[in-house]
Amino acid sequence: MLDTNVLFLPLTAGFPLEAELARLVPGGRLVLPSSASDELDRLAVSGTPRAEAARRLAARLPREATAERGDAGIIDVARRLRATVVTADRELQDRLLALGIPVLVPRDRHRLERRDGRRAAASGNS
Repeated sequence: MLDTNVLFLPLTAGFPLEAELARLVPGGRLVLPSSASDELDRLAVSGTPRAEAARRLAARLPREATAERGDAGIIDVARRLRATVVTADRELQDRLLALGIPVLVPRDRHRLERRDGRRAAASGNS
């Protein structure tokens, strides 16, 4: 699952996002939470550089609906889908890892690094 900020990486730094995702999660399915799509729309309307190009890139991805906004939307969808999240946002990374959700983090200008979430406390579900 992609956070909004990683959609800008191929546009601003020539980051090989799709190749790195294929390397780390072979056969994985990319998903964009509706909260990230909504954020891209707001950025494009406000004239943020490259936001329109990021929207075009995102248009190829299936959406997963969430009533939450921002990081809460990312967390909501990641929990429901048991998804790995790709994000450059350090605060969000820390929150996801604390919840036991794995994260892929951009490193250098050409690769992603996997960080596994800490095991969340047992909730009675197996």
